[in-house]
Formats: sequence, C-alpha cells, structure tokens
Amino acid sequence: MFRLHNMGLDMHHSADFSIERPNGSGDCLLIIFKTDALLTTDGMDSTVSPDTAIIYSEGTPQYYRAICGSYVNHFLHFGMEDGDADGRVIFDRLLTPGRVSDAEDILRMLSREQLSTSPNKDEYSSMLIKLLLMKVSEESDGTSDAQLNPHAEILDALRADIYANPGQFTSVAQLAERVRVSPSHFQQLYRSRFGVSCYEDLLSARIRTAQYYLSSTALTVREIANLCGYENEVCFMHRFKERTGTAPGAYRKLINGK
Repeated sequence: MFRLHNMGLDMHHSADFSIERPNGSGDCLLIIFKTDALLTTDGMDSTVSPDTAIIYSEGTPQYYRAICGSYVNHFLHFGMEDGDADGRVIFDRLLTPGRVSDAEDILRMLSREQLSTSPNKDEYSSMLIKLLLMKVSEESDGTSDAQLNPHAEILDALRADIYANPGQFTSVAQLAERVRVSPSHFQQLYRSRFGVSCYEDLLSARIRTAQYYLSSTALTVREIANLCGYENEVCFMHRFKERTGTAPGAYRKLINGK
C-alpha cells in the first residue's frame, strides 16, 4: 500500500529556493515543476521546464533549485512497500507527462481525501497515489494536447459530461457555448478531436443512457425520454428503434427475458 506522508499544491518559493538532499528525503518524492528550475541528476545540471516532473525513489539524491525568480511546484512525499513497485511507474528520470492537468486533478482529490472521516481513507489514498504516479509516468510524444488543440482539455471534459448526462444538452449551439466558439467552428473542433460529429456522439450517449434505464429501472418510456433529453416521447421512440432496431418497450422485454 502507498502511504501519503506530506504534499503541497502550487507551493511558491523565493528566488533563492534550493533543495540539497544527498541521501534523499527518507521516502519517495514526486515533484511537478510549475516554473523553470535547475535539476541535478547523476552529477549533471539541466534546466527543466514547467509541467515536467520527476519521481524520486527512496535514497536517491535530490538536488533542484530556482533559476529565474520565484519558484513554484507541486510535491508529494510518500512511502511504498516492495510489492507496490509497478513497471509503468518511472523513477529517477525527468518526465514530461502527457496530461499534467489530470495529475493535478488527482492531487486535489488526494488532498480532499486527507480530510475524509471514511474508515477506508488510507486505501483510497493509496489507489489515488498509484493512479497519480502512473499518469505522471505516461509521457507525451513531445507535443502537448494544448499545442495540438488549444480546446482539447475543455472538449474532453465536455464529452465526458455528454456521456454522463446527455439529457442536459439540447442543441449544438448549447455545446458550442461551453467551448465559447461558434457552432460551426465547434463542430469542426469536435470532429477533429474525436473523429465523430458532436450530434452523432450526443445521439449515441442518449441511446446508451436509454438502454441503461430500460434494462435496470422501472421508469416509464416517457420518463426515460425526458432523462435522455427528448421532450417528445414519439421522437425518442423513433430514434431508439432507428439505432437499435428495436422499440424501447420491446428492448426492455428482450433484456429482462420477459
């Protein structure tokens, strides 16, 4: 099990900030640099850029310092048992995570979990630490999503929301408003990002949600239509049969064996 010892988010330091630990910190340490810094590994100095990271294993020397005014980083001190080692986690090497924002979200979740009164708090924290280390070790190909598509992060979040609750979205214009672009530009961005039109994706999400409710609840077809974003029950039934080949009522009987 991974054990959290200490952590910090967006920790700001002065220009003379410096860490020199010849024998390490006595535990493992994750650093995510948020400003330029000077990192020393294997006796070699190198300048590191914002959103790069390093995961120090226990006993590895730790040398890093500010080089251009104020210094900012996230850090996580943690312990681990021998059985926790995972080949997907890369130790003692400078890393360029593919999605730093994902790692930061996990850090925030981990921080909140420390205030939890759950009897499973330690287990939850251990799972979050493992996920965090894997995310940080999942390196990019040198070109960030933000460089390839400045709307990538908000599009990814929007698509997740679509599949989590398609009924909240009623039009392409409403989706485009979330990204703050015109509907026509939004449709181009969406297809470029996901290889499918936003309308087709929304329809797929609605049908999948309808299938879930038909197979696992006693809600009426009208209620399910409303949950999926259809004001017109007949329109919902038509779309459902068009996509699945079966009417909603017949689908429910088929799935439930009745």
